[in-house]
Amino acid sequence: HAGVSFESIEGLRNVLTKRRLELISVIRHKKPHSIYELSKLLNRDLKSVNTDLKVLKENDFVSLKKTSNGRQRVIPVVEFDKIEVIVKV
Repeated sequence: HAGVSFESIEGLRNVLTKRRLELISVIRHKKPHSIYELSKLLNRDLKSVNTDLKVLKENDFVSLKKTSNGRQRVIPVVEFDKIEVIVKV
């Protein structure tokens, strides 16, 4: 089991916004073949999807696989099916 940690609940909230959680879910369940396809599935601007993917990648919630079937594409991948939050007190 891999883990990601944050120094505060606010840090977690800043990374896992409602829109980013939706993005993770769509990647996991719809398995888009490109970032462009992902933006269409979400009905969101490509630039904002790229920004969210960058944040999620930096925090190890998504990976981006490069492929070149004809033309080069970047495929977003989510390799887990749940997120558990553990808070130390």
